[in-house]
Amino acid sequence: MSIGLTVLLAIVGVVLLYCALEHFSKKSRADQIFEEWQRKGTVDPDTRRRAIVIAGHDMGRIERLLDSARRSNPDRSEQWYWEKILYDMERDRGV
Repeated sequence: MSIGLTVLLAIVGVVLLYCALEHFSKKSRADQIFEEWQRKGTVDPDTRRRAIVIAGHDMGRIERLLDSARRSNPDRSEQWYWEKILYDMERDRGV
């Protein structure tokens, strides 16, 4: 094999490797965006209503509890956070 052919094959290999890495990094960014969108999602209206009623319609309290749950348990769904605060409030209330 001549040195020119070896250099050419090395360049082609580097270009292919670069293209593959570029493709996978874009794919993972798209996956991250989708997962973030999916995580936010929507909350079941009944879950939301029950939490608001138990909190005495104190939306400041709800927001504080949600913020705390989000910090303590990152990467969960919005539904999960609402269910968590509902469970915690019911537990603290003795329901």
